[in-house]
Amino acid sequence: MRPIFLVAAAILLAGHAAAAETPKANPANQANQACLDCHEASKPGEAGVRPAEFLKSVHGDFACTDCHAAYEAPGPHQLAPLEGGEAALADRHAKSLRPRRDEKGRVLEPPVGKPLELEAVSAAPRAWLACGTCHADVTEALRASVHGRWLGQDRAVAGPTCADCHGGVHGLAKAEGRGSAEARARSRRCQACHDDPRFTEAAGLKGDVAVMFRDSIHGRLVALGSERAPSCADCHGSHAIAPRNDPASPVAAPSKAKTCGQCHPGAGDNFAAVISHRPLYESDSPVPHFVHVMFSWLTTLTLLFFAVHVLIDFVYELRKRLARRTEHAHDPEAAVMVQRFDIHQRIQHWLMLAGVILLGLTGWPLRGAGAPEAVETSRKFLALFGGPHGAGLWHRAAAVMIIVSGAYHLFYLTFLATKKRLPLSMLPGPKDAIDIRDNLLYMLGLRKEKPRFDRYNYLEKFDYWAVFWGIVMMVGSGFVYWFPVTFAKFLPHWVLASAQIVHGEEATLAILFLFCVHFYNVHLKPSIFPMSWIWLNGQISLEAMRDEHPAEYERMKSRE
Repeated sequence: MRPIFLVAAAILLAGHAAAAETPKANPANQANQACLDCHEASKPGEAGVRPAEFLKSVHGDFACTDCHAAYEAPGPHQLAPLEGGEAALADRHAKSLRPRRDEKGRVLEPPVGKPLELEAVSAAPRAWLACGTCHADVTEALRASVHGRWLGQDRAVAGPTCADCHGGVHGLAKAEGRGSAEARARSRRCQACHDDPRFTEAAGLKGDVAVMFRDSIHGRLVALGSERAPSCADCHGSHAIAPRNDPASPVAAPSKAKTCGQCHPGAGDNFAAVISHRPLYESDSPVPHFVHVMFSWLTTLTLLFFAVHVLIDFVYELRKRLARRTEHAHDPEAAVMVQRFDIHQRIQHWLMLAGVILLGLTGWPLRGAGAPEAVETSRKFLALFGGPHGAGLWHRAAAVMIIVSGAYHLFYLTFLATKKRLPLSMLPGPKDAIDIRDNLLYMLGLRKEKPRFDRYNYLEKFDYWAVFWGIVMMVGSGFVYWFPVTFAKFLPHWVLASAQIVHGEEATLAILFLFCVHFYNVHLKPSIFPMSWIWLNGQISLEAMRDEHPAEYERMKSRE
């Protein structure tokens, strides 16, 4: 009995599912068939109406003639001419040309050497004029907006119609709110027009608005599919968009803080002043620009110097390794190990190592999402951490790890100071500058003797103090990122802008240095490849100490 019941239930459920997928049988759909006999698109890319797509749209129950008013089917399409402003408007749009776009609204780039392919704005201007029949309040708001005023002007490139912003006519999706897939699609359509020089030049707009948005935190999150990130309409409004300097605009100075407060409760004018479609270093204050220039030079010169240093060192290491193979020499001190780092130092390093790697894995994909070609890769990578907001939680956890490591180290130094064992030799001095010069000359074969490094050479000192600098820069600016509204209540907007610049630029410098320079010096040198074990067991061989820290080696030998 039970199997029969299960079979019957399965049949009923299958019948229900089939009924749910069956197009609604109503008079409008039946009447539309006469139109579809000529206007149905049966192949991908073919012009016309796709019935399945239309039936799923918000207008799926409409008859074709509800929008294409005065058409009769079957029969010739002989219509009374439009009159007045509607006739002039329809004529301008029918004659206007625009670049061809794909389904996501992106301009289709022409093959190299061929002109941009253009298409007419509308083959049926009455269809979009008919939107006002049901949406009179919306069309009136649109006519009064910046889009509407431009729409009514006699320009070579016509302004946007309803279909341009809502993504077509026959497959029109329901207009959903912030964070929805449809809202993100509308944002891409805004970018498509504001990326087009034909539009920006005709309207007198800044040509880099879309580029600046994509590279902002909002634009990156929108591109990554965040359900919290605001799209263009969330800040600028939808149909009644007013110019930025119009008091009615939600992004005008009097209203901007309130607009930001929809997502950031408590946001004030200082917070709102940071949000704009311009680079962070373009501020009323010269400080963000100075910070940007300083970090640009710091990053460039630091990486350039150490790139040359690594190259010289790599060639020297290869020469040294080949010489040892030729001599067939075996050093008995290579097997004698001495303790260099204790367990506390290693734990501090492990915390810092794990935190920095996790910060890089969760931070760089978000930073890279500002480039359209990197969005898909960033989205897939961040999905491993639960999406952009899940990665944000991991990012903060990693920040806490390096804060704990830094605090642990300060307590450790305090303990050493009380025991009068503080390693003052880690302090940089004039000798380090001389050692840099002499060591480079030695590795190039222009000097016979290698500098006599003590317990810490200039590379190790740079690594150590760079971490101090990095923690101050990254943790300080990171807290501003973490609690922007709170900091904006007592800090001027240019401090917030500078903090964002510092966080991004210092992260770039730190990650590139650590993974390209530091890893080479302590793991990938030919003489220690595949890695040094010091970071795990804290030990170094007497041979390595003699070669790398001769002054410390001789001091240790003299005590024996």
